[in-house]
Amino acid sequence: MLSGFVYDDLEAEPIHMRLHVPFALFCLASQLAAQSAGADLYQGMNPLDALRYYGPGAGAVYGNAERVAVHGEAFSEALRMTTIALPDNATGADESVISVWSKGRLALAKGDAILVEYWIRCVEGHADTCAVRLSIQGDGPDQPRIAGRAELGRKPWRKARALLTAATDAAADAYTIGFAFGHQKQVVEVAAISLKRYPAGTTAAAFGIPYPYEGAEPDAAWRKAATERIDRIRKAGLTVTVTGPDGKPLAGAQVRVRMTRHAFPWGTAISAAMLLADTPDAERYRKMFLENFNAVVFENDLKWPQWERNRQLALDGVAWMRKNGITWIRGHNLVWPSWRWLPKDLPSLAGSPAALRKRVEDHIADTAPANRGTLKDWDVLNEPYTNYDLMTLIDDSVMVDWFKLAKKHDPIATLYINDFGILSGGGTDLMHINHYDRTIGYLLDKGAPVEGIGLQGHFGSATPPTRMLEILDRFGRHGKPIAITEFDFEVDDQQLQAQFTRDLLTVCFSHESVNQFLMWGFWEGRHWKPRGAMINRTWDPKPNYRVWRELVYGQWWTDETLTAGADGRVALRGFLGDYTIEAASAGKAATAQMKLTSSGAQAAIKLN
Repeated sequence: MLSGFVYDDLEAEPIHMRLHVPFALFCLASQLAAQSAGADLYQGMNPLDALRYYGPGAGAVYGNAERVAVHGEAFSEALRMTTIALPDNATGADESVISVWSKGRLALAKGDAILVEYWIRCVEGHADTCAVRLSIQGDGPDQPRIAGRAELGRKPWRKARALLTAATDAAADAYTIGFAFGHQKQVVEVAAISLKRYPAGTTAAAFGIPYPYEGAEPDAAWRKAATERIDRIRKAGLTVTVTGPDGKPLAGAQVRVRMTRHAFPWGTAISAAMLLADTPDAERYRKMFLENFNAVVFENDLKWPQWERNRQLALDGVAWMRKNGITWIRGHNLVWPSWRWLPKDLPSLAGSPAALRKRVEDHIADTAPANRGTLKDWDVLNEPYTNYDLMTLIDDSVMVDWFKLAKKHDPIATLYINDFGILSGGGTDLMHINHYDRTIGYLLDKGAPVEGIGLQGHFGSATPPTRMLEILDRFGRHGKPIAITEFDFEVDDQQLQAQFTRDLLTVCFSHESVNQFLMWGFWEGRHWKPRGAMINRTWDPKPNYRVWRELVYGQWWTDETLTAGADGRVALRGFLGDYTIEAASAGKAATAQMKLTSSGAQAAIKLN
């Protein structure tokens, strides 16, 4: 089985779908012939001889690496890497603390293609899943990153293949090749390691990798199952009965069943200042928002520092939304517990945990009531994996108190925890994933009213759909709804961006635990990562916008015209949401409004 890949130069479609066939075959044959010219980064040295273990130099034993025999495979030995313990308060930035490294013996030039191949298996790990991160980086004091990729290992051996692109030049013996494995307590093995350099411009298709990530294939098995789940969980039966003035069924009546609003929240982050501005761009911003979304989260305006500087801006933004029929409004966020994101006076309270605690409690007691009844959700706690200054100074139990206080002051809103790095990065940041899972379990065990789980989605590369489904299953076991809170995909390849957007939307809409999906902005002119937007600066749509329209307002939208049978009825399965029903017969017409819920709906229309 092939793994996921890095695809700086990878076509979004198989080469045979985009080029004239003889020319495509010529190009492919030329590249296949060039494979034999691949230059070994190890220059003939066995990587298992070169790689050496590196770990913390003092204190507890954190890990080790040893060569072991392998039986029944095409290779006879492997490098077994064991993570015994993790450093205190370890984050993803610390995964390289426990690693194996060697020198790269072949010079690299910026743009070189590097084909990485090795076998990997998980001996021991959470849910029989392990992770390693291959890193190629400079050996100097600044250690510039040349290339890298994380990979998952399972119980059976699987082959990892990735085509990487060198980000900078590197002289021979002036850079290192390493495998970091400090993601969790685990035992993972790698074998048959090969890294070869190819000319810049070499594509992944030359090595039989026709798709940009595992599961991108049009006939991938996960697609059929996802379609079946969407039909089961996002649709319900709808019956309309049409009668005449005498109350008798009208056979042959024409009935249009037209959806007017999704029950599922499809939203985006917005800026209140942009929303309320009086400029041509602001007018288009408002129009584009209302045409494409039925839910919203304010990107910054409800965050603590911004709230204290200008609460009225946030309140006016919320009021505008409600006036324009948008009632699914997400509050983001009450506590982002790092000095970096807190008001500037809070670090001065570091020496007085009691005063610090009160300052946070006063903020919740101020902000939550001021928005009570207008917000559907609140992100009470944001990104606790990398933002924990307040918990360090007080203690972890303060997180429980924040949730209880938020519920006291706003019993209406659904209370969420929110974090990043769970679905993105190939789903390989096991340290982060495990921490988030443990934190949620801790809060629930302590009685915190955590009512929903937020998974951000800031992607820089694609995560295989089956891996995302696994992660959604894992967090769905907590029995709480899952919100996709902050999606963007920052990449230059707009076709890849559109393809992955389609697959991510399909994965999330097909999972029964997911109850909303929010972009983290839509217009390049007001987006924290402009390349991730789906409308460019001049208001022209990108391919990912067309995917959004095709799915949300096309494939997952019900608008059907049917002919009533002898009993005056039409029946169909429609997507859950609000509907207008229009019926007509013999010059008479009538209209009704209805809501289709998961339990189904029936409507009766009498033509007078």
